[in-house]
Amino acid sequence: MITDKPFLKRLFKQKNTRFEGVVALSVFALGLMLSIVGFTELQAISKERLYLETEKYARAQIEQIQTKLNISLDSLKNVAALYSATDEISSKQLARFVETDTQYHDGTIGLAWVARVTHKQKHQFEKNVQANGERDFQIHEITAHGFPAVTAKGLSNEAESKQEYFPIRSLFPSSVGDLTLGLNMASIPSRLNIIDKARKNQQTTVTQRLSIFHNDEQHHGFQAYHPVFTDAEPWQKKLVGFVVGIYDLGAFFSGSFELEQGQLNIGLYDSSSSSQQLLYSSSDEFNTVDDIKFNKNNHWVFPLIVADKQWLLAVFPQKNVAGFSQLWLPYIGLLAGSLLTLLLTVYLFISLVKSRQVTELSTDLAGTTSQLKIQRQLKSDADRANMAKSQLLRAASHDLRQPLHTIGLLTSLLKDSENQIEQRHLTQRISQAVDGMNTMFGALLDISLLEAGSLQVKPQHFYLQTVLDKLLLEFEIQAEQKALKLAVVDTEVCIYTDQVLLEQILRNLLSNAIRYTEQGKVLLGCRRIEQGIRICVIDTGIGMSDESQVKLFDEFYRDEQARQMSDKGLGLGLSIVAKTVDKLALNFGFQSTLEKGSTFFIDVPYGDSRWVKEPLVELDVQASIQKNIWIIEDDDDSRFGLEQLLKHWGCTVLGFASGEDLEHALQQSVKQPDKLIADYQLINETGLSLVQQIQAHYQKTIPTLIITGTTDPQVRDELTENSYESMIKPVKSSDLYRWLAKK
Repeated sequence: MITDKPFLKRLFKQKNTRFEGVVALSVFALGLMLSIVGFTELQAISKERLYLETEKYARAQIEQIQTKLNISLDSLKNVAALYSATDEISSKQLARFVETDTQYHDGTIGLAWVARVTHKQKHQFEKNVQANGERDFQIHEITAHGFPAVTAKGLSNEAESKQEYFPIRSLFPSSVGDLTLGLNMASIPSRLNIIDKARKNQQTTVTQRLSIFHNDEQHHGFQAYHPVFTDAEPWQKKLVGFVVGIYDLGAFFSGSFELEQGQLNIGLYDSSSSSQQLLYSSSDEFNTVDDIKFNKNNHWVFPLIVADKQWLLAVFPQKNVAGFSQLWLPYIGLLAGSLLTLLLTVYLFISLVKSRQVTELSTDLAGTTSQLKIQRQLKSDADRANMAKSQLLRAASHDLRQPLHTIGLLTSLLKDSENQIEQRHLTQRISQAVDGMNTMFGALLDISLLEAGSLQVKPQHFYLQTVLDKLLLEFEIQAEQKALKLAVVDTEVCIYTDQVLLEQILRNLLSNAIRYTEQGKVLLGCRRIEQGIRICVIDTGIGMSDESQVKLFDEFYRDEQARQMSDKGLGLGLSIVAKTVDKLALNFGFQSTLEKGSTFFIDVPYGDSRWVKEPLVELDVQASIQKNIWIIEDDDDSRFGLEQLLKHWGCTVLGFASGEDLEHALQQSVKQPDKLIADYQLINETGLSLVQQIQAHYQKTIPTLIITGTTDPQVRDELTENSYESMIKPVKSSDLYRWLAKK
């Protein structure tokens, strides 16, 4: 260090050296200054980039929330369209719409159908609803104490004639806050104002913020009223009711505005009204609209269009210590790197500026592409949901024609037949055709599940000949009418797949083969291949061109020549076949030559005959049963037919239409029944409750069969819980006979 001091003194005492040192220090100071300026600019760029990225993220979240709101309000229009088509809206139908909404968000709490009822229609309207299963239904109001009360009376005749009610006809879920079935929405002043506004403007109208109690929790939400009109006259629209949506504001914003650096605070208020009500806030900092409007922190304000209102959403980025500390890293690097040189500082500064510009441009392009992709995906999801809803009706129109046609032909033959043996044979075949159509109903429901991707295939081991015999019985008359030879090659092979779906596939192929064959024959048979059994449907029909073969499995496609030959069908049969085969994971194909015919085949794996479930043999129901049977059925025709059938089997029968008839019989001390047969759904009660009344009277468990037309899982669980046997309508007489014959 001692030797260094003279060296430094000499260095600065020498004129040239001193000048070079000063110049060097000046350049170094200039470089240091420029470096600090560059790093300061880098800091500003980082802040600006963070600000822009946050703003783009906020815009993307706003568009998603707007899309959620639009989907919810569009559901009201879809419900209105369903009412226009069917003149009725049930709670089950509303439940399906709510389920569709929840696939995209959790904002929809419930849906309701509010009917417009005049004073003159009120009594009949209540009776109609009660007759449809809501036996406690009554138009009522909510009093000032919060308790329901019957609608006000004592008005003058003129006032009564003009009085209107807007009761809730259907509601899902069954209770949402203070909304219940029968509540007159016009009795609530705030709702009446909304009803009048929606009627006058003929468009969807939403309420102010409401407190909604649902699932033991309080939610801040709103209600939307969509008016439904019917054209009474070309120049006049008649209001028939409102579709009402109940929504949770918090659920629309759940999971939104969350970044890695922290959550964005938001405040939502209504700018359409003079009061500018605060609708939603994610922070305790915002309790009024003024807290938002006069907040001095940087924020963005975005509009949300909700029906007839415009809401404003203010978004405030939170200050995050970790995020801002990262902005000081350039200065730490500046000091730690011993103050970069001038040229490197200038180069770095220019490079960073250019880099910022490129990054901003890339971010703009990426944000635009991302939003377009989200919008396309939402539209695609909505289209798939609408297609799934209508697929069942399409499939039913196509596949139920064949058994209905067969039943019509057999009925005509039965009417003209005078031979008892022939009549009995035709009756048996009609019964088999009806059984086939009942099976098809279940199969069509499975096809609709195929479209939704939720069908569970039920493979089993069975003999192929069982299916071939059933199809021959179903199609041979139709083939005879066209002078075609329908041949079925018998087989003893056992296969393994879903029997119902395979039968549906072959039914579609046979139907098309007979429909588009003018002369010659149709062959249904099978042959062995290495992988299993190949089932073939061969015809000598019109065949297909190369162009038609490419589009063969498209929905609603029918070849020009096929349309000229037959106007039946919608072009769905082979589309359903293709989707079903994919679900079964089977090999499927075809060969066709124009004007020579076609061959369709499907490959099915072998089954094991040891696992084949033998079908129940139809019983000859001639043996007398000799039992005392009680019937509970409110439909006179059904009860009469069942009584005659049981008497034909030698039973003593006593029938009841209601609980009043049953009570009268029990007071007469009639003989205890051996078995009970009851319809589940009666007018104002259930058959199950009357069965329990009978068992309580005799203090004994009596064998009971419950017959029902519903497939509701709750009904099924209720019957299983009470250990009652049940059958789904229509009930086959052979199944009923077996149950009666059991000890």
